[in-house]
Parts: sequence; C-alpha cells; structure tokens
Amino acid sequence: MHTEDYWTQAGLEQVFAYTHANQAAGGNPDQKRQTWKPVVQNVLTVLGGYSALQALSPPPTWLEVGCGDGALVMTAAEFGFNAIGLDARGQTVQALRASGYQAVCGDFMTIKVEGNPFIISMMDVLEHLQNPCEALQRAHSLLHPKGVLVISLPNSDCSSWRLMGNANPYWIEIEHYHNFSRQRLTALLNQYGFDVVHYDIPSRYKAQMELYAVKKLAM
Repeated sequence: MHTEDYWTQAGLEQVFAYTHANQAAGGNPDQKRQTWKPVVQNVLTVLGGYSALQALSPPPTWLEVGCGDGALVMTAAEFGFNAIGLDARGQTVQALRASGYQAVCGDFMTIKVEGNPFIISMMDVLEHLQNPCEALQRAHSLLHPKGVLVISLPNSDCSSWRLMGNANPYWIEIEHYHNFSRQRLTALLNQYGFDVVHYDIPSRYKAQMELYAVKKLAM
C-alpha cells in the first residue's frame, strides 16, 4: 500500500526543519539501552555470537539510517561496534555528536560511506522513503559481503493492525509513504539480494515487525 502523492523537496525541508523531542539524544538512557538491547543481541546471534564480534578487527561498522535520538547507535557502540548514525535532521545529528558519538547529516541514497558496513539498520525508515526498492539496492551495494540488514516498520497484516481498523494511527502519518506486510517485505528483500534469517516483534510502536536479513553472495 502506498500514498498517491509525495512530498516536494520544499515540503521535505519543512518536515525535517523541526525536530521532535523524542528525535534528539536525551530522555531516559537506561530505559533506551534496554529497549535496543534485543536488536543488538539478535544481530550478534546472526553474526555468530559475541565471540564472533570480538574476533573481528577492526570493530565492524554499524550504520544506523534515520538514527533519531541515537539510542541504537549508543547501544551498538556499547557492545563494541563502530556505530555511526545517519539522519536528515541536523539537530538530531548535532545532539548525538555532542554526546560523543559518531553521526552524519545526509541522505542515505547519496551519502558517501567509507568501507563496507557490516550492519545497516533502518528502524522505521523504509516506509518514509519514496522508493524503498532503490533503498534496498543501495543497502545491498554498501554492505560487507557477510553483512546484515535490519529493518523494522509496521506490519499491515498482523493482528493488531487488523483489529485497530480505521483507528489505526498509521493511516494519517504524514511522513509515511508505504505500508508493508511481512510477506511482501520478505519478497522484496529476496528480490534485491537478501535472505531473511530472523523475524521478531518489537514493542516500541504499534503493529511493528522486525526483519534480519543477510546479504546474498550472488544475485
């Protein structure tokens, strides 16, 4: 499912000019560590465990696209990843840098990335992009040959989505262009060079799903 129209560049500049309080570093850091710990642990499981992470030198790069308040960047860094946040909102990036973490302001589709990230996470990002297929292609091209892509977003075919009906808040979310079912997103990931190896149900937002996919060695 997708919207009929998209924001113009001028419209996007207006949207990104304002940063919500929950999109900047701060709040309850210990609570946020617990919120994002399962994501990092799932990634470690896909990589082969914490010992596999420790065996990698230099520490593998984790690129968090649409990093928001930076809590996942901070948590991944705590586990030993070279974590870098990327966001279109300048205030968000400045706040994360001021906290002592790496962050870049820019567009995922055009930003220059040194080396090949081992992990790319797009937490509640894909539904905001005009062309999610191009974003998946971009992620595939950037990732390390043994890399992992993590995606979270609403699942339009889950029980909570269905039961919310017309009261579903995602129908009026002005920054969302797309809604995906698990089956459709899995098919797209496979089409653009990924194998889904793990599925999870986070509790950060309503009707969320979380997919962990590894890069195919050959397309």
